[in-house]
Amino acid sequence: MKKRFLFSIICSFISFHSFSQRVYLADTAFTTDVGFGGAAASCIAPHMYDDGWQMGRPQGTWLADEFTVPADSTWIFDTVIVFGYQKGSGTTSTFLNCNLQIYSGTPGLGGAVIWGDTLTNHLVGTGFTGIYRVDTITANGGLTSTYRPIMYLKLYLPAPPVLTAGTYWLSWSAAGSLAVAPASPDKVLPGRINPSSQVARQLFGGVWYNITDSSQRIGMDMIIVASAGLAGVTNLSNTSSVALSQNIPNPFTGNTDISFYMPQAGYAKLTVYNTIGQLVATLVDGRSNAGEHKVTFNTEHLPSGIYYYQLSTGAGVESKQMVMVR
Repeated sequence: MKKRFLFSIICSFISFHSFSQRVYLADTAFTTDVGFGGAAASCIAPHMYDDGWQMGRPQGTWLADEFTVPADSTWIFDTVIVFGYQKGSGTTSTFLNCNLQIYSGTPGLGGAVIWGDTLTNHLVGTGFTGIYRVDTITANGGLTSTYRPIMYLKLYLPAPPVLTAGTYWLSWSAAGSLAVAPASPDKVLPGRINPSSQVARQLFGGVWYNITDSSQRIGMDMIIVASAGLAGVTNLSNTSSVALSQNIPNPFTGNTDISFYMPQAGYAKLTVYNTIGQLVATLVDGRSNAGEHKVTFNTEHLPSGIYYYQLSTGAGVESKQMVMVR
């Protein structure tokens, strides 16, 4: 198993399209173990207690986490992906709707809603990520439990927000067909480590709270995509070194294109792995000429989920994350 892929947490992708800056953010920390049938498992940190956090619209609970638009930047995006589960759902998603809001600051501490409302359903796609949320308690099924399959929730924003430099909060709440309240797993790093400097909050009983588990602040997984997935470096030849672009589109439903740039001819190997480090495709393996190269990744034989692609050259190794949704 290539452990480097279990540690691949891509925090943000910044790209350009036309004359405006477009931003892709992948703030995710999922896979820690191998679970049922070899599937990826996301196990809570040893000192933690809760396996997830309610985000149920019928129960009046919302989750929120912050993100930052860098200085001298403008973010315009129309797709957001969050994650959740309904216990006992099986691998067929039971999610029916999801509401989304953006706050100008910390919810409940002076932040105001600047985009979205509590009624509009933005859910346009949902499915199994291929990852189960688990713990080490034998009575709960341990690492091979299938009771909490994590689903992606793809949300479309028909009126894209335009955000200038600053810190904002993304807030969401969902409903499903099962009676159990929808929940979202908090972040966990390989080695079952709680990431540091997390600041997620939850609306519960009409009051916003900092989310803590065993006195530790936790964070939520979320992805922000610019212009329906048109992310990536569009002019790789501007660089003087080897460069790997973000795949386009991302997230994607069928095929996706991966580009890389070679300042001079040399050996290049482009490979794709799943979340547990298994090789699923070798796209390039041999001598590549100087210049930009674009390769189409055919995914018709693969399930939805998170994948990692890696470019290996004489200059080193670079990898990025991509998300396939059906």
